[in-house]
Amino acid sequence: MVYCNNCSRNVSGERFYDGPLCCNFCGKVLEEYNFSSEPQFVKDSAGQSKLSGNFIKSVQDISDSRRRTLDKAFDDMRCMKDALSIDDYSDDVVETASRFYEIALERNFTRGRRTELVQASCLYLACRQKRKPFLLIDFSSYLSINVYELGSVYLQLCYVLYLADTKDLQKLIDPSIFIHKFTNVLIPEGNDEVVKTARDILASMKRDWMQTGRKPSGLCGAALYISALSHGLKCSKSDIIRVVHVCEATLTKRLVEFESTDSGSLTIEEFTEKERELRTSSLTKKQPNIGSKEASAHEVLCKHMDRKPFAYGLCEECYEEFMKVSGGLDGGSDPPAFQRAEKERIAKLSIEENANRASGSPFASGPEKPESIGVSEGTTKKAAFDEGDNDKLPGVDGSGDESDNFSDIDDLEVDGYLHNEEEKRFKKIIWEEMNREYLEEQAAKEAAAAAAKEANMANYDKCPEDLQAAQELAAAAAAVVAKSRKATKASC
Repeated sequence: MVYCNNCSRNVSGERFYDGPLCCNFCGKVLEEYNFSSEPQFVKDSAGQSKLSGNFIKSVQDISDSRRRTLDKAFDDMRCMKDALSIDDYSDDVVETASRFYEIALERNFTRGRRTELVQASCLYLACRQKRKPFLLIDFSSYLSINVYELGSVYLQLCYVLYLADTKDLQKLIDPSIFIHKFTNVLIPEGNDEVVKTARDILASMKRDWMQTGRKPSGLCGAALYISALSHGLKCSKSDIIRVVHVCEATLTKRLVEFESTDSGSLTIEEFTEKERELRTSSLTKKQPNIGSKEASAHEVLCKHMDRKPFAYGLCEECYEEFMKVSGGLDGGSDPPAFQRAEKERIAKLSIEENANRASGSPFASGPEKPESIGVSEGTTKKAAFDEGDNDKLPGVDGSGDESDNFSDIDDLEVDGYLHNEEEKRFKKIIWEEMNREYLEEQAAKEAAAAAAKEANMANYDKCPEDLQAAQELAAAAAAVVAKSRKATKASC
């Protein structure tokens, strides 16, 4: 609306194509602006003509190349997160991954590498820090690439970000965080009892040192398979393999390893009762008196630094988790290395005991005593190894690795590489014949050294006492120098 002085009222003016604004009633020109699309030229202070107006960039609202790259990577990682259903209601994982990607971009890590591999590696690293139940094979399946290629890029990214030596990255992945995800895939309607039993089985595996050196997918597959069958659910090994992405041989091996533990021989009712008792005893156990009371009262070694210490430098929550997972300092089986050493120690003690018993027997005659002892020792050694093979040694678990025992090898190809006594003798004759000159030279050197030593000893006996003392001092000094050189080489 425009006020017209002629009509003395507000009117809606009409603007014609040439620019003036007129009143609709009286036709008075209220505003007169001449608009033109032609370029206008004006003269400046120097009298030069120049184009009137300002230059406006047509792409002024577009950011620089670096910002566009980061925004595109953020959008791609968000699409990847939505496709894998990672943290559906939050972008915390994507934001953490985008920061990793920005650091990798600053250090030129993206050059020469496929963008989707770097983005997937950053997203997987963020999932590990946020304890999300996703494996590297999930990202490789989504991208349809080789998991080893993606794993190589992930390890290189960790070295670039200086995360390879951090405690968070070296820490073993807790297999229990994958149980709920795998159960939902195997049983779409869900089953809380299967999840609970599978987690108890995983806790038992941790106490028996099965988690060390093994991937979490195989442990989760074995625990889920046992839990599903124990609750009457029909599932085959192929169903578990499809869910956890492991081969049948790996799944079978994990089942056999769990069977060899103490919990593997229990029924599901006995196992559940044992886990319930262990959980109750760990929660109701009084605070142990370990170390200095002053240090125990003021030092917190876990991640909850703002809480009061409960035991072993841990808060109450971390202490309960420690007791549930590991069984405490008194629970769980011994490590495999300790089991192997303990088995060897018990076998050695058994051999010595049987040898002493045989040597003190009244039936052993005088001239035949050495032979009878040898037979007894051989029999004892055989019995000791039989005990080791049959896992009959008290207090020792037979699940440890036997790196120095080849009794389970039964292969014709392997037997072809091993020589018997006759082949050893023939090989020795051939080697001595081929290296006859070297052996003769060594024999001549040894004979010359022995003759020189005898001559020196003869001269030494005929020398006066002062000369003998000087020679002894020189020999002692030479021995000290040789000993110091040897120690220096050993330290290097």
